[in-house]
Amino acid sequence: MDKRFFGKAISLLLVLTMCFGFGCAKKDDTRTIAGYALEQNDGANAQMYPYIVRTPHATWYLAAADIELLGEEAFFEGLEKLLTYQEADFADAYAVLDGYLMDEIPVIDVHTDFAAQTERAKWNKAGAYYLGPDMGIYLYRNWGVAGYALLHEYTHYLTYECCTFDLTEGGGFWAEAIAEYVSMISCQNRMGRAVNFGMSDEEQAYAEQRKLLDADGTLDPKKYYCFMAAFIRSGAAVGITYSAVSETPITMSERLLEHPMQTTISYYEAASFFNWLVERYGRDLVFANMTIGQEGFPEVFGEDFETLFFKWAADNDAWCIENGIVLGPLEE
Repeated sequence: MDKRFFGKAISLLLVLTMCFGFGCAKKDDTRTIAGYALEQNDGANAQMYPYIVRTPHATWYLAAADIELLGEEAFFEGLEKLLTYQEADFADAYAVLDGYLMDEIPVIDVHTDFAAQTERAKWNKAGAYYLGPDMGIYLYRNWGVAGYALLHEYTHYLTYECCTFDLTEGGGFWAEAIAEYVSMISCQNRMGRAVNFGMSDEEQAYAEQRKLLDADGTLDPKKYYCFMAAFIRSGAAVGITYSAVSETPITMSERLLEHPMQTTISYYEAASFFNWLVERYGRDLVFANMTIGQEGFPEVFGEDFETLFFKWAADNDAWCIENGIVLGPLEE
């Protein structure tokens, strides 16, 4: 397997009269993007975010520096791709969490920050981040990364703030596993598909060779995640540094391969393992115990974490093979 594939996952003075290719957004002359009105922002953050778009479940704050960075046409084309599918993707997440959500889901703020104007964007390597109900979600890098990450971050919002179950605070296995499970395993993630999850041409070709694409030639997120989990478990990732669910960089070693821990596994493994737990033990049991540490697995699931993890790994390999995914060496 090609290890390179694993290595993947301006200031601006605001001119209020600036016009975009589709026309100025005046108070008496709004334009629409994917059916939503582009409005001038009259709030305290208007200098950084002169325009907003309101959808039923999100208020988008559009940074002037990002429009300049990408260019007007590319910026609004990328925005439209996500807005076209946002509400359908959010509805999918609600369906996965049905029975555990509050009656009303408050609107969440979403900010673009591709030009890295905020301090977090300058040092944070993530493509997006949920910063709590008051600050909302910040999207970094570009539209490809934003499309990949937005549903994950929105799931953080739902599971931390809008669900009836308890969830380990501050990140970690359960928080990241359920966010990946919802966004990459259970849902279509139309926003991610609309930008093909930000894949380069080289990555697209590799995914095609591994049979990770759907019928439309777009990356299938569940196949991709299960393949990447199998790739790591095969030992091919030994020596590679990756971001663990504890949000810390970890270098895969033989010891970690032989003795996986709840805090050191990758996002790919966490998503597929979480899905396996739900299928094996039921959603209610899993959702009711998303605060336990590794030592709590025997009492809740009847076996220790390591034993269950290796059982999942074997079943994950089998699932990949059954679904036509190529796990072994590629033909030249």
